[in-house]
Amino acid sequence: MSTLLAALKTERGRHVAGGVFLAGFSAAFLFCGYEFIRSPAESIFIDKFGAGAKPYAIACVPFMMAAMIYCYGRLLSCAGAKKAMVVSMLGSAAFFVLVWLFLGRAGRWLVFLLLVFKESYVVVISEQYWSFINSVLRDEEGKVFNGPVAGLGALGSLTGGYLLGRFAVSLGTDIFLLFAALMILPAAALFWRGYNNAGEPVPDADEAGGRKGHLHLSILAENRTVLFIALIIFAAQVVATTLDFRWTQLVQDFMPLKDARTAYFGHFWMYVNIFSFSMQFLLTPLLLRYIPRRGILTAIPAVHIVTCLLLLLYPALGVASAALLLFKGMDYSIFRASKETLYIPFSYDTRYRAKQVADAFTYRFAKGLTATGVSALKALGSIAPGFYPSLGAIFSAAWLAMSFPLTAKRERGS
Repeated sequence: MSTLLAALKTERGRHVAGGVFLAGFSAAFLFCGYEFIRSPAESIFIDKFGAGAKPYAIACVPFMMAAMIYCYGRLLSCAGAKKAMVVSMLGSAAFFVLVWLFLGRAGRWLVFLLLVFKESYVVVISEQYWSFINSVLRDEEGKVFNGPVAGLGALGSLTGGYLLGRFAVSLGTDIFLLFAALMILPAAALFWRGYNNAGEPVPDADEAGGRKGHLHLSILAENRTVLFIALIIFAAQVVATTLDFRWTQLVQDFMPLKDARTAYFGHFWMYVNIFSFSMQFLLTPLLLRYIPRRGILTAIPAVHIVTCLLLLLYPALGVASAALLLFKGMDYSIFRASKETLYIPFSYDTRYRAKQVADAFTYRFAKGLTATGVSALKALGSIAPGFYPSLGAIFSAAWLAMSFPLTAKRERGS
């Protein structure tokens, strides 16, 4: 905290803080709204299809992600980052309003589409926050500001989870779809002000207007750091998906009623965000300042190896909840804050275009591919409960191994 206050005493620190903290407050509204859609969409889906059908929906997510990221790339080329952000946000809000209006009259396909969209929109938009922040901050500033700014997003998630858990039973699950749409409106307005305050980042002449491609995929082959980030995110999201599937199965077994299940989901994500919020404001700035990136980025998968093995040995809801809570809490805080500093020195297209592919698409592609594999295995027969934590432990080990080459060049240069 003292480092943050020292940064705010400088002229540049105050200028930077104006833009990035407006983005942080915007993220608080966005992620509050995401909590209003995440658990209700899950609960409505379970009510209509059952937890066993979730892998089929998740398998469709990469197709939705590919379409959304391509459309975002086209918008970025013709309108710039600020306007592309507004279209992304308001389009998502309009979708949730339409689903809320027609949920009771449409068939089950709308519930299926809601879950697929819910998995996609938030990743595309959240990466836009980090593209902006990574364009505004310098490397050392990222170590100071990333944790607190991300903490504002966690505060929004914490608030949304609390409100959902508190009112889901009394108000009903479906109305929170409308609340999710409403939360996006102040998020878009604050992010717009953040861009106005800090200035909209512009590409160099050779990257302007998408001249090297609306997605500029060649960066993945040219930039070793971005390639390893993509591979690590793939492995990490296989771990997340296996933990999520096992946890969802156990929740369905113990929570058969929709509204009670929605409240449980809301409380769970509130606890995740309490943990994440505490990490971001209290520990992340200190860890980023005193511990090398390699130490942080290798310790995280080591923790997940341990939790996956514990879930394999003790297959209870409490253990599954703890394993998923630790994964999500660290993913939203220290992993995200430390990983994002790696993007700061790179070009506009790397931060705004390749990042969407390396981070957002890979994030959901891994989840979709894992779901496809699980769906295929389920079609052939039943899956043993121990399959999920075993797969999670294997990919956590692969994640740990790839963390060393990811950080090797940066560690030598520091």
